[in-house]
Amino acid sequence: MPHAQVLSADQQRQFMIQAEATGLEDIGPCPPHLGEAWVEIPLPDGQVNKTKIVWPRSPSSASAPRPLVVFYHGGGYSVGTPNQNDTKLVAPARGLATVFSCVVACPSLNQLSEQVPFPGPVKMAWEVCAWLSDASNLNNGVLNGAGASVDPALGFTVSGLSSGAAAAAVIGSIPDAIAAGVEEFQGLTPLHHAITGVFSGIPFMVTEGMLPAQYRELLKSRDEIIENKEANAAMRRDLESRLAPKSPWFSPINLDLSKFVTRHHPRKVFIYAGEIDQFRDDALIYKTWLEQLEGVEVKHSVLEGVGHFAWSTLLWPACREHRLKEVLLDGFAWLLNQEWDRSQDLP
Repeated sequence: MPHAQVLSADQQRQFMIQAEATGLEDIGPCPPHLGEAWVEIPLPDGQVNKTKIVWPRSPSSASAPRPLVVFYHGGGYSVGTPNQNDTKLVAPARGLATVFSCVVACPSLNQLSEQVPFPGPVKMAWEVCAWLSDASNLNNGVLNGAGASVDPALGFTVSGLSSGAAAAAVIGSIPDAIAAGVEEFQGLTPLHHAITGVFSGIPFMVTEGMLPAQYRELLKSRDEIIENKEANAAMRRDLESRLAPKSPWFSPINLDLSKFVTRHHPRKVFIYAGEIDQFRDDALIYKTWLEQLEGVEVKHSVLEGVGHFAWSTLLWPACREHRLKEVLLDGFAWLLNQEWDRSQDLP
């Protein structure tokens, strides 16, 4: 049987550009109780990453200290707007800043190409995270006089959706991997503050070919999800061909835990998956891997009847479902040690 056709990366990118523009028009401009700005974060190789910063404005002139959330979008590190101005997470970023009074940074991770092969975008994700971990960079920059400031001691959560969820999981594992001498992570810019939590939504972080034997019987969703099965498999093959699935930059599951002492891994990890998502069991396998790390608390949720969707700016009904907003807010409430008012109207 011939393989199903897959849109090229350029075709997917053009489709997503229009979807993002339509979604942005629908959610409208930044509300007055929030601030928003693009910042260009300098990288060690001389490039910059365009990152959207969203923050709650203080009712007074004082710059109230806030937790920091770094939020990586999905799209296989390649599908999104050009020039790195990715806006897929503006809607949930506004929601998080409103509900939890946190500063949310949404880096752009659409660089995967012949010029920037894997793991280039994930290395960039780390370097952006390291820059943001130095509170003075935001506090003396875009937040100076803006009615908010960052204090990672109040919470420093690294989060993501789909491929961004895998990037967040990898970043959470890197400090211990560096301490264990993992060669691939040597020479990175160090964090200025420890990450306190990881949010990993609908992660894509395993393939059949890289999966260690002890996890193989857990990977059932690739076969069990029969809707669009051929197209899903074709999409997976195309994406995997542009990645390096056996690299620790692709997934923390590629790390040898026998060499680990868990000292620096974030102490809380929240994971969710969709019941009818072909990547459903990636979340289960990540949970199982995390449970081997001493002192790491894990929460794992599977949403009934949900596919590979998350709350986003995109004007697709599946991305605006109330329960997708709820699971994201539940996860961050736990990670940030806060409560949220379920009776309020969600953005």
